[in-house]
Amino acid sequence: MNRKKPEVTTAVILEKRVLNKDNTHPVKLRVTYKGKRKYYTIKGARFTSGEYEDILDPSTRGQNKDNRRKFNDVENKAIEIIDEKLNEFSFDAFESEYLNIKKTDRSLLTFFEEKATEKDKEQKIQTATLYRSTIKSLLDFDKNVNFQKITSRFLKQYEKWMLEQDNTYTTLGMYLRNLRHIINRGIRAKVINEYPFGNPKDGKYQIPEGKGTKKALTIKEIEKIFNYNPENQNEKLALNYWLFSYLCNGMNMIDVANLKFKNIKNDNIEFIRQKTKDTSKEVPIIKVLLLPEVAQIIEHIGVDDASNENYIFPIFNKSYSAIEKHKRLKQHIKTTNKYLKRIAKEIGIHQPITTYWARHSYSTVLKRSGTPIEFISEQLGHQDIKTTQSYLDGFEDEQREKYSASLIPNRN
Repeated sequence: MNRKKPEVTTAVILEKRVLNKDNTHPVKLRVTYKGKRKYYTIKGARFTSGEYEDILDPSTRGQNKDNRRKFNDVENKAIEIIDEKLNEFSFDAFESEYLNIKKTDRSLLTFFEEKATEKDKEQKIQTATLYRSTIKSLLDFDKNVNFQKITSRFLKQYEKWMLEQDNTYTTLGMYLRNLRHIINRGIRAKVINEYPFGNPKDGKYQIPEGKGTKKALTIKEIEKIFNYNPENQNEKLALNYWLFSYLCNGMNMIDVANLKFKNIKNDNIEFIRQKTKDTSKEVPIIKVLLLPEVAQIIEHIGVDDASNENYIFPIFNKSYSAIEKHKRLKQHIKTTNKYLKRIAKEIGIHQPITTYWARHSYSTVLKRSGTPIEFISEQLGHQDIKTTQSYLDGFEDEQREKYSASLIPNRN
């Protein structure tokens, strides 16, 4: 038989790794795809090695010939399913046909949970959590939500409801992009035909691109943070983690937590952002100049054992699972933010500073100092300039006054 999908191979084999009490082995169908193998037991087929060799001998007749034909039929059935019934091969799709498992539950909730489970297996716990948060939000809006209900009108109503619940455009955008991905999956699975996203001129819904609230401090406010003398150990840790992030290209806290001593190379810290390492074809390596202040922070709050594979900071340890890392990072950020707010109050900054302010402050301070946006974009690890622009706050009052003065002739 000429195979249409040669990348998927099949074979009927005697599974000698399994030994029954009567010294026989089960006969199984083996399917191999991209280096992964799965085995499917052929009901009632169990033989010794000698008996199986006799079955495979084309000169034997009787029961051996019947068994040989049975095994050929099993493999031919598998090949027919793979080549004729599956547009794209996956073990789930194959098993649905081969084992006659018909998935009756193809609801929106099921699609979301399947996606979240995939991300769990890939150890992308934060993404899995975001997909579960998305479907929860949709169910809060409409407890009977399903694929057929999701029209352009439904999405406009959901957007209005989300904003009325004091959600930001950033949150709304994340949820709607997740929903769009699930809708695309539903269309591929032929459980939905109408695609609600697109150009509003065509009666479709377009995900809004709202500008988030700016979270940048002025250089004078940052000077206050640098000069603050912490009252206790918790404030000291919060202050050092914020300053480390700020001085290291506005490094996200998940990247701070994942830094290992092997990332320190000569006078630089080199790392790949966790956010983009599995999503971009060309993953940029970000270089951070190892300033004396950065080295001092590592000395003060880093772990003692500077072995290459050790984490620099005691946020994670090597024994943590992906779920444990997710929970630990979440708690670390929560605790750090708690003490950052206390510090801000002490030094007279009337804004709810969080770890994320370090990233916006880093990029905005550079912009205000005249640094080219291309350089800022590269240091942040952004794929395009537009993303960087969304981070940048406006100019400070002194700069606006200086630039406005240039409009008046002969004014110094």
